Amino acid sequence: MRFSPATWVALALAALPAVASAWIYPEHRNMAVAGVQKLPPGERVALDALWGEARKVLPGRLCLALSEGDQGLRPGCIDFAALPAMSADHSCSPREVVEQTLPGDWILDVARVAAETQANLDKARNRDQSLNAIATSNLALQAADPAYVSRAGANNAHFLLPRVNNDGAAYTRDAVKEGAPLNAMGMYLQYHMAALELAQRYASNPPPPAERPAAALRILATEGYALHWIEDVYAAGHVVGTWGSDAWRKGTHDYYNEFGYDGVTWGGEAIVLFGDSFMRDADLRRGSDAVAHSLEQLVAALRPGDELGVLAISFGRPAAEIFGFDSCMEEVQPSVAGADGLARHFTPIVQAMPVPGRGEGDVHLPRFREELGPFIGAFSSITGNVGWGGFGTDTAQFYGSLSAGLRLGFGAESLTGSVGTGLAFIDAGITMQSAQTDACDGGAVCSVLGTSAFFPRVPARTGLRLGIRMPFWLIPGDMLVLGPILALVSPSSLSSVGVAAASGGLLPYERSFGIGLGTLQIVIGREVDTVLYGYLSDVVVLVPVGPPPAPESTFGAAQLRSIALSFPIVEWTPFRTFATQLVFATVVQFGFGVEIPFTSPVVFPEGYGNAALTPSYNFYFRGQFDGRYFFGSRDDLAPPR
Repeated sequence: MRFSPATWVALALAALPAVASAWIYPEHRNMAVAGVQKLPPGERVALDALWGEARKVLPGRLCLALSEGDQGLRPGCIDFAALPAMSADHSCSPREVVEQTLPGDWILDVARVAAETQANLDKARNRDQSLNAIATSNLALQAADPAYVSRAGANNAHFLLPRVNNDGAAYTRDAVKEGAPLNAMGMYLQYHMAALELAQRYASNPPPPAERPAAALRILATEGYALHWIEDVYAAGHVVGTWGSDAWRKGTHDYYNEFGYDGVTWGGEAIVLFGDSFMRDADLRRGSDAVAHSLEQLVAALRPGDELGVLAISFGRPAAEIFGFDSCMEEVQPSVAGADGLARHFTPIVQAMPVPGRGEGDVHLPRFREELGPFIGAFSSITGNVGWGGFGTDTAQFYGSLSAGLRLGFGAESLTGSVGTGLAFIDAGITMQSAQTDACDGGAVCSVLGTSAFFPRVPARTGLRLGIRMPFWLIPGDMLVLGPILALVSPSSLSSVGVAAASGGLLPYERSFGIGLGTLQIVIGREVDTVLYGYLSDVVVLVPVGPPPAPESTFGAAQLRSIALSFPIVEWTPFRTFATQLVFATVVQFGFGVEIPFTSPVVFPEGYGNAALTPSYNFYFRGQFDGRYFFGSRDDLAPPR
């Protein structure tokens, strides 16, 4: 998914990721496995022979078989069926696949994460478990492939071009037309025709034996890259259109992928599609049919004089250029010359494709917004504390407080896939705390005052509340320093560090988990609130003023000014709902706090200077009601032009 420069800046400052892909790795690979299995025996033999030649380039990395099927949880090699999965999401061109991705040891880590993700999705019995598995997968993929989230930030290449009419042949020409925005169908045709050109030249003018393995690998890597895009064509969230703000594009994409899209193919067949992480058997069948048809054309191009193979030679830019064409950063389709001759060769593929939605300003399907972007919010809370130490006694205290205020922040929880992890804000408000009283037990206070119920240890008071919540990478607050520095010296490192921070930290123990009844998250170090007492109104406390520890010590009154710091440890969100631009949630937090007194002058009797007060400590439970309004226009209500 493409994000605007403004959003990338906000994401960098807030240390939040943005992932843009269609089917996840195991789904892409499963489509290719099934597509290879559908090939007629003759085509399968020819493709096996080509793969056998290509294996000589990286014999320890490339599997013996074209498709190894189920490789278990720790794949030890990469088969051809995995090439579409690593293309575009874990590389930016076929050249990068051959020269960097396949030789890199990290790609086996990616394959391992993919296998574990599929196993976790297969075991999931409800939506919470599925979303947990997806969030875990994104975090693990980022650890295995640090450039994972930043590769597809420049364009919408993974999406189908919106249609302007109901002519499938005209749509195909528009998708591949020079200067058109990069799109899934256009990308497929560019890389597929390049693979056919390479295959035709390989067959018509065979390279010397020493060069044949590298040439074979270039053919298969380019075709594998092409297959990634034809598989993307069948993901629901990539069919319905992408325009408007990042929040609306992401929300629409995610909604239809998970809950499905009811549409038709260019051939008139009624279909229901799902998408990324939510593949159904019908999606697998349709995608693998397209893979098989594409591979049959590749095998045909391995015969000298093949009609489509010959056409591919004059189709557009030379295959050598398309081999290095950067699908991550380029924005428009490269030049073509033979698009008009494609129709009859690709009619079966086009007829089976879903008809894409229309574009911005036209009649379109309902659109959905995600929690992404700046917001203003309000909160109110009730807190119960048990405290000890400070202010003249070690007796345990039970007291409570009420707080209310406003927040300004940036939300991107939809990008992290984990509620609460992608949330950053500052807030300000008022806290009203109940009195802290000591029970009379015959001590010095009771002997002097008779009963402390009339003279509380700390009276009821009102304070100014200020708070902040921000993800961190290694230590709390580190993104305030790392963010600006990495943004200047290494944006790619900022992406990696930001993803880790927003997803739970370098050691991701602070990501949230769905537990059936809401979500649970460790938040220590992410959030802190302070209350300044003694500034909105005077706070007077009783303090010993005699020369301690003399028994004849007397008591006096001191004016207390202090700062109370609260640090949530665990956060449970039992209820949370999002409606277009509004979030409402109930949050329960358990944490600890410390109140540190500032200079506290004794006001009665006179002449005693400042009271010697020590910090007090507490544990607390807090119930909070949280509302947020996300800024932005209502894309769902934009009337057709």
